[in-house]
Amino acid sequence: MLIFLKLLNFRNHDNSELFFEPGLNILLGDNGQGKTNILEAVYYLSLLRSFRTNRISHLKQWRKDGFYVGARYRQKNGREIGLSIAYGTERKLSIDSVPVHRTSEFIGRFVCSSFTPEDMEIVKGGAQLRRRFLDIALSQQYPSYLQALQQYTLALKNRNIMLRDPRKYPRNTVTAYDHSMVENAVAIEDLRQQFIEKLNLALLEQSELFFGEHIRLSLKYVSGIPTDFRRPAIVEEDSPAAVYHEILRRNYERDCRDGATRYGPHRSEMNCLFSGNLLSAYGSEGQCRVAALALRFACMKIIQLELKDRDLTLIVDDVIGELDKHHREIFLQQLHAFPQVILACTQVPEEIAGAGKIFGVKGGSIIGV
Repeated sequence: MLIFLKLLNFRNHDNSELFFEPGLNILLGDNGQGKTNILEAVYYLSLLRSFRTNRISHLKQWRKDGFYVGARYRQKNGREIGLSIAYGTERKLSIDSVPVHRTSEFIGRFVCSSFTPEDMEIVKGGAQLRRRFLDIALSQQYPSYLQALQQYTLALKNRNIMLRDPRKYPRNTVTAYDHSMVENAVAIEDLRQQFIEKLNLALLEQSELFFGEHIRLSLKYVSGIPTDFRRPAIVEEDSPAAVYHEILRRNYERDCRDGATRYGPHRSEMNCLFSGNLLSAYGSEGQCRVAALALRFACMKIIQLELKDRDLTLIVDDVIGELDKHHREIFLQQLHAFPQVILACTQVPEEIAGAGKIFGVKGGSIIGV
């Protein structure tokens, strides 16, 4: 869990330091004072990405050359580990003051999951958001998944570039990337499908808590590699790898016309179902919002069980304001199941008044409360 956080020139924080405690930590302040920026820094330490923007330049203060995020976290065995990210003309990562050059060695050292208002888009948004949800959750649990995803994405990118210019790149050059794509795609799809099965089991409890015993929230995974593919007699194997190889071979001309690879994990989908119906089509705004919270809780509980030597830190940003009293109580009650929670709010919820450590946040500074 997170012990210490230091921010330099990060968003509106010139120089802020926070010492966190186990259990509940509350960031209290008016809107626009820098509470979410602290949560964003915590999230960035875990995944080297923001939950608000894809542009790193947005994280540094205006007219500053870069930013710094440093932290210490404690493992279950009591060992404390330092992390730091310095971003200027180049990004510099370090673990216990030792430089790290590969992002895969840094991501997931400290494990953090989030509740944000944008979570409803996991249910209602495009398929790429649900794939990202799966990819982040699995990367936090399995370093091998992150490695497979990075290698697949690189091979896919290079293959697509060549597909757009078939006169310059002959077929054998393009298909040279097929082996890497197939090997990593099979690993990605296998872990995704296993995770969906675990999520559906965890959602049984969450469905009953949030919706009652007569409504069931569930997930259906639709692979980007067709399962109804009929292999020709020349393909002697029916293993997933052999099937995907044949799909890529058979669709090469179409991929050239499209300038993109048609099939693979990058086209997979995770459908969210509400008593068997597609939630995004038939669910109300309120049902979609609550379903997103239930899905997050199910995911976080699985991650917490999978972690061997680390605790999961939850960050919560302004997700209870739209909830009714019943669902608000369920949400806040479940937070107690996690070793550490960092909650940002403008007013401490009455259900947790008097609990946890409170940090006042005003104008990008930490103040007494």
